Amino acid sequence: MSRLLLRLGGLALVAGVAYMVVGDALFGGADKRLVQTILIAGGVALAAGVLARIAGRAAAGLAGRSCPRCGRRVARGHVYCDDHLQETINAYRDRQRGSGR
Repeated sequence: MSRLLLRLGGLALVAGVAYMVVGDALFGGADKRLVQTILIAGGVALAAGVLARIAGRAAAGLAGRSCPRCGRRVARGHVYCDDHLQETINAYRDRQRGSGR
C-alpha cells in the first residue's frame, strides 16, 4: 500500500508540473487552481505513503516472529523454537538418508 501511495504521489506531482509547463507553452496558461489541487493531492499521497511505510515497519518490528509449529515467540533471527528446531533438523536428515544421497 505504501508503494502504491508513493508512486501515485510522485506521478501526481510530475503530472501537475507537466500540465503547468505544457499549458503555459501551448495554451497560453494553465488553470492555476487545477495545478495547485494536483500538486497538493500528490504531496498528500507522498506523505501518506511515507507514513504507511513507517507504520508497516514499526508493526513488523513489534510483532516479532513465532515458531510455525507451536506459535511460541522465537529469538531474533530464528525460525523455530528450541524444541522444534532439533525436530526439524532430525526430520531433514532422515529425508536426506532416505533419498539415497
